[in-house]
Amino acid sequence: MRKGFSDYIKRSMQIRALSMPLEQTEGGAEAFYRQYQANFGEIRRLLQENRLFLQNKVELPLKDGEALSNEEADELMAFSDELANTRTLEMVDVRLAWQIVSALEGHYRNNGDRQKYIHCLFREEMLAYNVGQVFDRGRLTDELAGKYRDCILECAKKAEEFQNDIQTFAALPHNTQVELVTIELFRSTGYERPYYDEQLILNQIRSYQQHIRRISNPAFQKAAPDIKWEERLYSAYIYLMDVHEFLDWHKTPDDILRMLDEAGDRALALLERNKDNTQRDPSAVFSSKQAIGFYRGRTSFEDTLRKYVNWQSEADPNAYDQINMSGNVMPVVFVQGICREHPEKIAVCHDFLKDAQQRTFTYIEHARNQGAYNTMQRFIGYMLDYYIELEDGIPFSRYFENLMAVTQPTLFVHCSMVAQIAEAMLDTLVEQHPEKLIGVCACRTPEEVLGRQEEIRTFLRGCGFLHDAGKLFFLDTINLYNRMLFDDEFELIRRHAEMGYDILQRRKSTRPFAEAALLHHKWYDGIGGYPEKASYDGVENAILYQILTCADCLDAATDSVGRAYSKSESFEDMMEDLRRNSGRMFNPDLVALFEDERLQKRVLGLLQKERRELYYQIFGKRFKEG
Repeated sequence: MRKGFSDYIKRSMQIRALSMPLEQTEGGAEAFYRQYQANFGEIRRLLQENRLFLQNKVELPLKDGEALSNEEADELMAFSDELANTRTLEMVDVRLAWQIVSALEGHYRNNGDRQKYIHCLFREEMLAYNVGQVFDRGRLTDELAGKYRDCILECAKKAEEFQNDIQTFAALPHNTQVELVTIELFRSTGYERPYYDEQLILNQIRSYQQHIRRISNPAFQKAAPDIKWEERLYSAYIYLMDVHEFLDWHKTPDDILRMLDEAGDRALALLERNKDNTQRDPSAVFSSKQAIGFYRGRTSFEDTLRKYVNWQSEADPNAYDQINMSGNVMPVVFVQGICREHPEKIAVCHDFLKDAQQRTFTYIEHARNQGAYNTMQRFIGYMLDYYIELEDGIPFSRYFENLMAVTQPTLFVHCSMVAQIAEAMLDTLVEQHPEKLIGVCACRTPEEVLGRQEEIRTFLRGCGFLHDAGKLFFLDTINLYNRMLFDDEFELIRRHAEMGYDILQRRKSTRPFAEAALLHHKWYDGIGGYPEKASYDGVENAILYQILTCADCLDAATDSVGRAYSKSESFEDMMEDLRRNSGRMFNPDLVALFEDERLQKRVLGLLQKERRELYYQIFGKRFKEG
């Protein structure tokens, strides 16, 4: 790989290191914040270098694919491979890697080199799967994830011509044969959804069955004698059995369950013959069989629960390889999934859930120090989605707060700042115009507003702190500082308002704040902002959420840390922006509050001193002690 490409990788790794917590925090908050500002200044410089490199050495050559030389194409493919090693999960940038390899497909198809074309299809499919995992957050993001699922299916279809003719397959090199077999295995992932859909589940099963029939064919096996076919069959049966994860504990036809059950039996038989097989943790295999048995009424719920308890207990709480990550987090996710679909089971699971929720939080908390932070981000989404609140357990609000501080300290600081700025604005509004708050929290008179001011402040503080809750589902994208975002990545982040609403309204401790998450990006005029279909009509607390819109912009625009794409604005510039967009983006009654010099002084103090202290407390001390 040429030096320019390797330099991009080095800069990207450097950006990642600079965005992580500082190891040295001596000198107090001011010194810490000054160093962190300098780090993000350097990140912006490196980002600009990366941006220019991508424009000149990647985007321009790929625009005219016909003119690409074979050498240029091979360099770009090697660059894509380095950006995202899907085998080791060392992924610098899986979305950019997919963009490159999908653009190269036509070149390799047209130049007649089968080996390189198949490798391109293999990489394109693997990368589409990994990008799809980032985008796939349920029905809300179905449209965005759809093109990556379609890519998986299209790559598998294009690869079929090299497998359908056994002589053609036999003539290929070993590595290319392995890639073709893997392409067909992964075709089924194009039908995966994080929710129950019976037809798509049947499509998954049929796809795996087709693959198993092919690799069980003696003639096909003979064509590739160096492939370990029993290991390949074991993997295929395991993947087929694991389709049960997409049943989401719904009542499922027995013919589907029987096929999954039989796949588990075949996998266990192969495991018995090859006891040194390390492809899959045996505990996970037995737990899957137990879950299928529960679906079929063959296994009691207590026995099923015991298997999940054992699976977690056998995992090393200090190890962060893929097997131990699954063992530490997924058992409680599965049990919470059962309880979500069958609430009557919560009492039986109570003790396990209570202990496991604490264990998973501690495990996720230490992931950053173990170098597993990026891989753990996907597990975090599962925990948030399936979390069950227990009366005597960790409330979702506190679990979420701690999780945000651990996994996204910059977001934690932002949400804390928004809450405090919003409180300052509310205090001024109550002092000057309490009548503007009639209807808020069901207050009927200005006098009632004054009497319940602290209650309203407490509610607004919670709204401010949780307004960006949905962003925790998109950490892979939000933490990407090494290049500008693609259009679909911007659109994904815009879905955080709806994701936040969905996740907050499902739990008792956070339900009151769900509306704030939904509406904080909606403009005052009801036309601009997002979500497009959201509206302030009939919303009794609308003015509080409009306060959040102001506070959100004030903090985001003036913070030079955690915002790699542009330099921060001055407080004076942001005041001018508020006035310029008054009546359109911002509520004019709220903009007028800043004519009060006391409010300006209070907010300016928050943006300067308080922000600095928060970064030191959350992003410095916490991880130094951790």
